[in-house]
Amino acid sequence: MENLNIGISFSGGGYRAATFHLGTLSFLNSIIVGNSHTLLDCISVMSTVSGGTITGLKYMLALAQKQDINAMVQELFDFLYKEDLIEDAFANIEKGRTGYGASLIKIMASIYDAKLFNHSVMGDLMDCINDIPIKHFSANATDFENGLPFRFQVTEGRIIDDTKSTYGVFGNSNHRLRRDIAQYVTLGEALACSSCFPSGFEPMMFPDDFKVCQNEIAAKKDSFGIMDGGVVDNQGIEPILLAEERMRKCDKGRKDKALELVIVSDVSSSNMNGYSPCQQKLPKSIGGWTIAKLRQYALFAEFVISLLLIVAFFANNHYIIGAIAVIWGMVTVANVALHLINNKIVGLLSNTIIGKNASFINHLSFSDIESLLMNRAKSVIMMSSSVFLKRIRRMAYATLYNDKDWLNRLVTNTIYELRAGEKWASRFKNGTLPDYLKPSMAIQENSYKAANMGTTLWFTERDKEKGIPEAILAAGQYTICYNLLDYIDKIQKKKDNLNENHQLIIACKKQLQDSWKKFQEDPLWMVSKYKK
Repeated sequence: MENLNIGISFSGGGYRAATFHLGTLSFLNSIIVGNSHTLLDCISVMSTVSGGTITGLKYMLALAQKQDINAMVQELFDFLYKEDLIEDAFANIEKGRTGYGASLIKIMASIYDAKLFNHSVMGDLMDCINDIPIKHFSANATDFENGLPFRFQVTEGRIIDDTKSTYGVFGNSNHRLRRDIAQYVTLGEALACSSCFPSGFEPMMFPDDFKVCQNEIAAKKDSFGIMDGGVVDNQGIEPILLAEERMRKCDKGRKDKALELVIVSDVSSSNMNGYSPCQQKLPKSIGGWTIAKLRQYALFAEFVISLLLIVAFFANNHYIIGAIAVIWGMVTVANVALHLINNKIVGLLSNTIIGKNASFINHLSFSDIESLLMNRAKSVIMMSSSVFLKRIRRMAYATLYNDKDWLNRLVTNTIYELRAGEKWASRFKNGTLPDYLKPSMAIQENSYKAANMGTTLWFTERDKEKGIPEAILAAGQYTICYNLLDYIDKIQKKKDNLNENHQLIIACKKQLQDSWKKFQEDPLWMVSKYKK
C-alpha cells in the first residue's frame, strides 16, 4: 500500500453519479493487493464533484471514524434509495431564510449536515489525514465571483525546501481560507456547494450562509457566491493533476509520475441530443391573441360596461348598478395593469439590442411570444447543462490523454460504456478486445438501464420498481472490473512508462477475472450484500 499510489475522481451527476461511484468504490474494496490491503486502500488522491461528492465525503468520514467500509456502502446506498432530498428541502423551505430571502441550497446543506454526516466538519477530516490512506482530498465547487474552482480541500502537510510544511489550498487564490477557519465548515455545507447546480439552486454565500460565519475572523470576509463544481470541471480531473504535482515535487528523487494509476469515474457522456425547436403548447383559441388585440377588447368591455351602468342608473336598480360597477372596476384595473406591464416590457426591451422597435411585441401572437421565449430558454439551458459541460469534459480528458507521461497510467470508467453498440463492440469486432471481456447481454441491458437515468437528487417510486438504484450500483461494480482487466491486458502487452508497483495491479488479474465471470452471469451478484 505504501508503494502503490492511485488517484480517483468522481464526476457530478446527482444520485446517478453518487450510486455509480459507490459501486466502483465497493468493488475496489473487494480486491486484495499484496497480503492484506485492498485496491481501495491504495487510493491516496481523491477528487469529487457534485453528486460524486456525496460518495467521496461519506467515504472520507468513514475513514475518519474508522467505520467498516462495507457498512458505510450499505448505509449510503440505503440513504440514496430512500431519501428524496428535494422533497425534504421544499418541506423545510421556510427554515432557509437568509438576508437574501429564502435559500433552497441552505436548506439542502442543513439536510446533508443532519441526515448524512451527523454534523461533522472539515476539521474532523483534517485531524486524521495522516492516519488514513487518502492524503489529498478535494470536494470541488465554483467561485461565482471570479469564475475559478473553489476546493474544499484536505491534504497532508508536505515538506517544502526542507524547512516548512505546506497544505493544499482550501478555496482558491482569490479566496483562500486559513485552516483555523476552514476547519469549521460542515461537510453538509461543502457538499451543498459542490452539488449546487445552476437553475436548480441559487449560489451559497460565504460566509453568510455558513455556520463558520459565527467565527469573528470569517465574519469579516466579504461575501461571495459558491456553486456546483461541474461548472468548471465536472470530472474533477484538475485537482488530481495538482495533487500529483505536489507529491512529485516533494519526492525530489522521483523522475516519473507520483501516481501509478488515475481512475476517472464518470457518468456523463460525450454524446448529446441535438437541439430542436419547442412545439406550440398554447391552445389555438388563446395562441392567436395579441397584446394589442387584448387591449382593444378590454377597452371595448369598459365602454360596454359603462353604457350598462348608465342604463342601470336610469332604471334605478341599485343591485344591478353595484354588480356592474364591480365588474367595471375589475376590467379597468386589469386594463391598467396590462397597459403598465406592456409599457414596462417595451421599456426593458428598448434598452436591449432590439432598441426602438420593441413595440413589435404588441403585435405578436401569444404563440409567437411562447415560441420566442421557450426556444431561447431551451437553448440557454442546453448550453449550460450540455454544450459547455461537454466542451470542458473534452478539454479535461485531453489534458490527461495528450500527455505522454500518463501513458499506461489512465483508466476511464464510464456508466454507459458497456451498453450495446458502444466502443467495446467495434474493439471486439477488430480483435483488440479479448473474447472473455465481451459483456454479456445481461450486462449490456443493465448498463442501458443505469445510464438512462437523469440527473436528479432522488429515486422515484417508478425507478425503484424498475430496479434503477440496484442497476446503477451494479454498473459501478462490473464496469470498473471490466476496465481494470482491460487495463492489465494493455500494460502486459505494452510495458512503456511502468514501474515495479504496477506488478501489484497485474497480480490482481485472477481476482478480477473471477469477479468478471460472476458479473457475466449475474450483473447484480454483489448488490445484495449492500441492501438492507
